[in-house]
Amino acid sequence: MANRTQAKFELYLCEKPSQGRDIARVIGANQRNDGYLQGNGVLVSWCIGHLLEMVPPDAYDARYKRWSLNDLPILPQQWKLAAKKSTRKQLSVLKKLLKRCDQVVIATDADREGETIAREVLEFLKFSGSTRRLWLSALDPVSIKRALNSIKNSRETEPLYYSGLARGRADWLIGMNLTRAFTILGNDRQVRSVGRVQTPTLALIVKRDREIEHFKAQAYYEVLAFFTVQNGVQDDIKRQNLQTKWILPDALKHCFDKTIAQAVIERCKNQYGVVTEASTQRKKQPPPLLYNLSALQQEASRRWGYGAQDVLNTVQSLYETHKLTSYPRSDSEYLPVSQFSDVALVLQSLCKNDPAVCELIAQADQAQRSKVWNDKKITPHHAIIPTQATPGIARLNAREYNLYNLIRRRYIAQFFPHYEYDQSIIIISIKNDQFKASGRIARITGWKKVIGMDTVYKKTADEADQELPAVTKNQQLLCDELQLKDKLTKPPKHYTEGTLIKAMETIGSQVTDRVMKKILRETAGLGTQATRANIIQTLFQRSFIVKDKKLLKATALGCNLIDAVPDSIKDPLLTAQWEQQLDDIAHKAQQSLALSQRFLQQQISLLNAIIDQIKHPHKQAQALQKSQQHYQAGDCCPDCRQKLEIRQAIKGNKVGQNYIGCSNFPACRFYYWP
Repeated sequence: MANRTQAKFELYLCEKPSQGRDIARVIGANQRNDGYLQGNGVLVSWCIGHLLEMVPPDAYDARYKRWSLNDLPILPQQWKLAAKKSTRKQLSVLKKLLKRCDQVVIATDADREGETIAREVLEFLKFSGSTRRLWLSALDPVSIKRALNSIKNSRETEPLYYSGLARGRADWLIGMNLTRAFTILGNDRQVRSVGRVQTPTLALIVKRDREIEHFKAQAYYEVLAFFTVQNGVQDDIKRQNLQTKWILPDALKHCFDKTIAQAVIERCKNQYGVVTEASTQRKKQPPPLLYNLSALQQEASRRWGYGAQDVLNTVQSLYETHKLTSYPRSDSEYLPVSQFSDVALVLQSLCKNDPAVCELIAQADQAQRSKVWNDKKITPHHAIIPTQATPGIARLNAREYNLYNLIRRRYIAQFFPHYEYDQSIIIISIKNDQFKASGRIARITGWKKVIGMDTVYKKTADEADQELPAVTKNQQLLCDELQLKDKLTKPPKHYTEGTLIKAMETIGSQVTDRVMKKILRETAGLGTQATRANIIQTLFQRSFIVKDKKLLKATALGCNLIDAVPDSIKDPLLTAQWEQQLDDIAHKAQQSLALSQRFLQQQISLLNAIIDQIKHPHKQAQALQKSQQHYQAGDCCPDCRQKLEIRQAIKGNKVGQNYIGCSNFPACRFYYWP
């Protein structure tokens, strides 16, 4: 009797059970089993996040159970993963299912982490069949059906896996080795956790705290001048007082010399000034871009003091549980042009979910296409937007409602007119002294009707919501009063979670060093949309920072750690460069494997150098002696043998002066002052 070959299935491998159930409903896999769903010729199962974890050092060698400097650095030759105890049962389910399958559709979250979660399981269980990729932007039925109709070749997203592996292994290398090293050096049984991204993020907070601590307020002075403006004829003359501010000469930020400010008052009092500029311009502001995760975290922190992790958890719930919004870990603020055809359906769904916005939606011009629809600006994900799902909003808690309301109103605002205002500027000259008044008046509310007027514009220090009196160029006005205002310079503000997220995200735009500027893209940041909240949370858990109301402050433990670790670990710009390299791995398909290997080798070289420095501190003295030798451009760098070049200092007390620096910066930081 001939053996019957058992039919093979296709398995949809999801990240979480809720995601699996959503996909199963759409594809008709409705038969429930232990750890999976089946039906319509397919299987649907899930990973429950990471089912595997990187093993600790003692899993490579038992001697690593005892922490010793002599054993560092620990550099695995063959990386090992092990099943998590809490989810071992589900891994067993997948092992059995994969034996029944010859095809797998990776249906985890559409990002680097999701790609890694799925592929590490397939590799660990030695799956040899074919794979495809389901790229989901939302979990409502319409979005799932759309994604099912355009399943990707898995090779397109494989670079994300290489990026995820490189990130995880680099974090293990830096974290495991340097946490041990600086904990041992501390010699007080207090674990000093070091992380590739968490430590430079902590350095930002420590630096800001110290800037505030050492800040010394300086007195400076402003001069306000008041001019009488007369308009009208004969008996109908109206007098108005125009308040202006003295314009500092030579673009100085502050006047620190009181005698100079007092002299302005003396020479201008009861003098006539001439209007040298009187202009009013109608300005227009288009609707703001849609939210990505960072922008949503910043706005929620500003409005309600929500923590970054709280925002991520809440918007994840809106995506997974309520199906009301699209994928939350997006770094994009734009939408593909193809989605413009969904506008009417999305707006209808918003109205069904909450009749309170129906009147507002009725005023929307659905034919208006704002700048957010732009295919050239799309990253692997589009902006966070409302979906076409209609479960209503009754089940939302207060935090979920607040974030959902922000997201839906940003979307609705795209179909309203520009916000328009009149900006007026008056400049009056009394000989060589100039005085300025400016004001802005809202004229057309436009999209502000949807979002609110508290997001109108950022006023400069001398602007006011006022309508300036009508004056003409060359008109003479009497300056009948001047006032001297005593002011004090203000220290920088402590970070909130929102402003820290912003600083982490935009670290690349803060670069002034010309060499680093060439290396680092403007978009380079610390961490990613998906990891920043967790990084901040880790700093809390390690007792490196505390929250004082909304403000983040470093603890003594956090400050001590930053003082102890070398610049190469705490420098935010270097870490941003590494994150940029991980991004390149994820997006350069032909080079991703080679780039990931190169990235890991860089981390190993850095780690070897730091551990060597810790073990042999006398080498620092030798390095100091070396720096006292004479070097010139074109010589070989004594540290890395690359060429030395002439560079210019851009900060510190030697700004503008030339010095000799290594052309291999920032990998090598050797420098010499002639």
